[in-house]
Amino acid sequence: MNEFGIEWVKGGRYAGVTAPSASALKNKLFSLMKKHPDKVKLIRENLDGSVFFHIPISYVKIQPQRELTDEQREAASSRMQQMWKNKKNKEDEINE
Repeated sequence: MNEFGIEWVKGGRYAGVTAPSASALKNKLFSLMKKHPDKVKLIRENLDGSVFFHIPISYVKIQPQRELTDEQREAASSRMQQMWKNKKNKEDEINE
């Protein structure tokens, strides 16, 4: 299966979430299950690797993608490059 699905019944206690194998959503659901085992339940893991979870309806959020200007994108890229340089420098100091 290569489909995503989120469904719930109005007034229900949980939403059903279906995610395909090797997807970021599947990884996020497993992470949420580890952090909140009383709220996030794995209902089924299929042979193809897809999963079906029950999650609280309040966890469902739809948010538009952030739109960045070229300048904002450039600044974010510079910050990320600096972060990786700092991380590498710290690792080099530890290994010395």
